[in-house]
Amino acid sequence: MLETQLYFNFKDMFRAPRLALGRRMLVMLEALFVSYLAFVILTYLALLVDGKSFGSIWTSYHLMPSCCITDSTGFFARTLVSLAYVISFVAIWLGLTSVAKITIKEYKGDLFYSSRDGWKWALKNWFPVFFGPISIAITVGFFVLLAALFGWLAQWPVLDIIFYGLMFVIFLPTALFLTFSALSFAVGVFMSPSIVACAEEDTMGSMFGSYTLLWNQPVRLITYTLMTILAAMIGYQIFYLFILSGFKFIEMVFGHEMIMGNAYVAIKQVGMDLFGNYSFLPSNVFGGFSCDSSCYLMPNCLSSIFAPAVSGCGGGCAGCAPAAPAVVSATLTQAISGVLVGFFTLLAHLAVPAYALATLATGFSTSFIVLTKHKDDQDLIKRKDADERAEAEAAEAEEENPSETPDEDKKAEESEPE
Repeated sequence: MLETQLYFNFKDMFRAPRLALGRRMLVMLEALFVSYLAFVILTYLALLVDGKSFGSIWTSYHLMPSCCITDSTGFFARTLVSLAYVISFVAIWLGLTSVAKITIKEYKGDLFYSSRDGWKWALKNWFPVFFGPISIAITVGFFVLLAALFGWLAQWPVLDIIFYGLMFVIFLPTALFLTFSALSFAVGVFMSPSIVACAEEDTMGSMFGSYTLLWNQPVRLITYTLMTILAAMIGYQIFYLFILSGFKFIEMVFGHEMIMGNAYVAIKQVGMDLFGNYSFLPSNVFGGFSCDSSCYLMPNCLSSIFAPAVSGCGGGCAGCAPAAPAVVSATLTQAISGVLVGFFTLLAHLAVPAYALATLATGFSTSFIVLTKHKDDQDLIKRKDADERAEAEAAEAEEENPSETPDEDKKAEESEPE
């Protein structure tokens, strides 16, 4: 296998936008689609539990339900919506882990390590990805509770001397440690997929990896992280422009009155009706929808995460309203085509944040490999991982117990009596 030769400096960060295309984007697209399904299904269940009928929910939200939590929302409905966000977070972070594993495998020269292989590895090694940062949070929480206990005991005379006066000498260093731990927790949140996938660390390794990255390489860590985020933001906008251009081309060709004409309008309308008032495209591409292009996909609470904030939508897509497009009755086949077009349009626009997330995951894993080289003087690309060690052990076992060669088998057959 032909290993990738890294520069082990900031130049390697420019690989992320290019490498994010392909398998990595497919992984994040699958993760976002799972998140979308979880959000739609659990939001519908929450609204049903809250006493609304399925018909009224469909009329109001279609397949793009906005956040349904209000002051009158019941406990079970709130729990279901919260569960949707938990599932979305888990799916996305497992996707980031899968992308990190694909990245290190490709750097090692394994160009045939598929997205399916990445998902299998991420699902098998999910525990340290999440519990590395959680362990840091538990550590911080323990010391905070301990300090609160000492503060409560220090209310009384004499005890204030013991639990505050005499122990103050350790409170300040502990506070500094907790501040550093909080920063390490932030590092662990976005670097734990790379730490676990590239270095194959367990929970303790993921936890201490966050500390050592921040302690040994703070300037490079911050610089590479900012470079990766900037690359993801720029790539997001460029890829979104390509998506819009593609739909504009489709509009120009298939929407021409001499080609599909009203049939195109009917199919398009069916596809758009699946998502109610949420426009996938700005008005200057399809026409008929006045929402700004950044409100193309996500409901209010998710648009702030996956799409940039804009001033034209009132803080989300709740203010987007259809501008009375021409209504054309669709035939049965046109309705089926419209559903298919709507589904593929959803996937096409999910691919935009998927590409940005894939760029982030690729950049973070690359930065971790580079930082590990500076921190520990260890090249993770040349270090054998579990798969390579297993192959080496299997090869050694085969050498120690070689099977009979074909010539030996033939001689043995000839020597056998008839």
